[in-house]
Amino acid sequence: MNYRLPHIVVASVLLILFSCSEEVSQEDLVKAAVDIKLEQWKLAQLNTCKDIAYTRAEDYVDSLLLVNSLESKLDTIPKPLKPVKPAKPGFKIKPDSVVVDPIYKKE
Repeated sequence: MNYRLPHIVVASVLLILFSCSEEVSQEDLVKAAVDIKLEQWKLAQLNTCKDIAYTRAEDYVDSLLLVNSLESKLDTIPKPLKPVKPAKPGFKIKPDSVVVDPIYKKE
């Protein structure tokens, strides 16, 4: 606990010194807030423009790669033929083992 006392004293002195500095007017605060908002807006616009530029560049490069791949037939491995469909097996008809007696007997 004794090692914290000098830190607390130094922090208190610094707070007192900074609190006694010159006063800031309302106009300065508004100007600072507007500057911060303007910088944030510029950064957002820059990021949006970068994203659009990257998307356009990716589309352009993809189209170039597609055109080049269509012209040069690099796929020289022939595709295997489709397998022949096997013949359908013949099903054996089993004799009916159940004998049904007629319900109504005609005489």
